[in-house]
Amino acid sequence: MDTDFTLLQNLVPDVLKIFRQRYQVLEQISLRYPVGRRAVAQQLGMSERTVRTETEYLKKLGLIEIKPFGMYLTEKGEETLKDATSLINRLFNASQAEIKLAKKLKIARAIIVPGDADLQERVSILMGEKLNSALDLLLPLGSSIITVLGGATLAKASKVLSSSLSKNRELEFVPGRGALGESVETQSSTIVQEMAKATGGKYKTLYLPENVSKDAYRSLIRDPAISDVLQDISQCDVAIHGIGLAEDMVKRRGYDSVALSRIRATGAVSECFGCFFDENGKMIERIPRIGLQFEDLSKIPHIFAFAGGHSKAKAISSYMHNAPSQTWLITDEGASDLILKGQQGSL
Repeated sequence: MDTDFTLLQNLVPDVLKIFRQRYQVLEQISLRYPVGRRAVAQQLGMSERTVRTETEYLKKLGLIEIKPFGMYLTEKGEETLKDATSLINRLFNASQAEIKLAKKLKIARAIIVPGDADLQERVSILMGEKLNSALDLLLPLGSSIITVLGGATLAKASKVLSSSLSKNRELEFVPGRGALGESVETQSSTIVQEMAKATGGKYKTLYLPENVSKDAYRSLIRDPAISDVLQDISQCDVAIHGIGLAEDMVKRRGYDSVALSRIRATGAVSECFGCFFDENGKMIERIPRIGLQFEDLSKIPHIFAFAGGHSKAKAISSYMHNAPSQTWLITDEGASDLILKGQQGSL
């Protein structure tokens, strides 16, 4: 962000948040017209009250029309959206590759760092620095709950978050899932501790297996400590998650060879939130789990998908068919180059 925008953010901290919010509402109306407030609210993870306030203001400015059959942009609104898109890209220093990738995946923003996480360990650190900058830009002042899922890349990136994120903010990090059959360092509860330590925020833990029976789940959620974390997850302002390779996730969950063969036979490519998706984004299998659920994403204002390395290109494309439009993808050239060239299938 250049000096002028930095000065604006320092003097009027909420100006960029308001600008971004109104831009998102205009963008959704443009994409889905004629559309109602409820549909816009659900897509952006905002309350209907917030969307009502914003759309009434946009109508007064002459940017939209509100009719019984839905909302749509006026000619002035279309021109304003076009100019705002250019400003948004300058605000976030978006490269042409990042703009193309976000458009291809139909998400709000793509951030690409140099290198390939599969080949260079430093790339995960660069991704973490970009996550820190994005959070600093998007998080409102005051209290925020940040739900974090586990994974090796996120574990490396968690240590580079900055204490500046907590300036005029009260941050609470909560795990978005229980433990898998993996090392302690890559588990969600460990990562939230690292993020809280790095930023000066608070954290809660969820030390229990991710996959439990229905009977066990009903019993566990009666525990005050567990129900407290689940309540925070349901009210979170930000979700940060990885994107897993289907076969790798089956192995990490400790499944036997029969289950592995079944997953392979279904054509599963990616896994997120216990859901397995094929290359076209079709959900082909789902595992009951404790923590953040796939359906919860639409209600969350800010979502960061965090995945890099050429080996993840196909999985990223697979999952992004289902990603909410407010998703920001933080990735690297190793994955993005293949996605943009349409060569993920050759991996």
